[in-house]
Amino acid sequence: MNLFWLYDLPNTVFAAIVIGFFVSIALIGQQLTRKWVKRIPNHDGRYNELVNTTIATVGVFFGITLGLISVGAWQNFSDINMNVNQEVSSINVLYRAVSLYPEPSRGLLRTNLKEYVHYAIHEEWPSQRKGIVPKGGTDKVTAFQKNLYAYEPVSESMKSVHAETISTFNEMIRQRRTRLQSVATGLPSTLWLVVIFGSLLNIVIPWFLVYDRQLIQDFTIVLMASTIGLLVFLMAAMDYPFRGEFSVTPESFQLMYERMNFR
Repeated sequence: MNLFWLYDLPNTVFAAIVIGFFVSIALIGQQLTRKWVKRIPNHDGRYNELVNTTIATVGVFFGITLGLISVGAWQNFSDINMNVNQEVSSINVLYRAVSLYPEPSRGLLRTNLKEYVHYAIHEEWPSQRKGIVPKGGTDKVTAFQKNLYAYEPVSESMKSVHAETISTFNEMIRQRRTRLQSVATGLPSTLWLVVIFGSLLNIVIPWFLVYDRQLIQDFTIVLMASTIGLLVFLMAAMDYPFRGEFSVTPESFQLMYERMNFR
């Protein structure tokens, strides 16, 4: 089932759907099992004590697992965001370096970089937000590369500048490749199966608690299901770094483009 349409929704709606899903399952399951569970004798409280022990044990192990997966998702998000900032930093260094080149190379290279940044903002990012790996930017990079390698420095100082420029360009290519490879990369389906199954298991076990007051039981399981749903939403929101409202934005590229137009 394709659930990527959830990333097109505002985070508040996204969160409400995920939390509502788990709360609905919790309440429906509790209603279906309540009559049967009430028949279980719990005069001395030992039965509830056993269920509570099971809830605590399963909850601890699942909580640790969910925490580790969440940290991994956040680390991946942070790494990709940092890589985007490093790519922009490399572009900034390139733009300053080619400003030292003589005409017509300087004008051509500066124009190539502007076109690349403009394309990244207006063409690549909208595609990335849809989970599509953009391909058109390769032409912009190739145009810059051809003009860069066509220049032949004469003085020793320009030879040094040219060598550093080529090195920075290669670094930018690596950072761009990393960004594009991250577009469709998310948590493995196996991990998501563990998360969903573990979440449902933590919702099902409290159905077997025997309560004298139905309202207290409903309130307790709604709190548990809401907490689990909130954590699952958090993981889903961070899973694909370029998708959804909580995502890596082109803000650093936009700032770079504004600086280019002022120079």
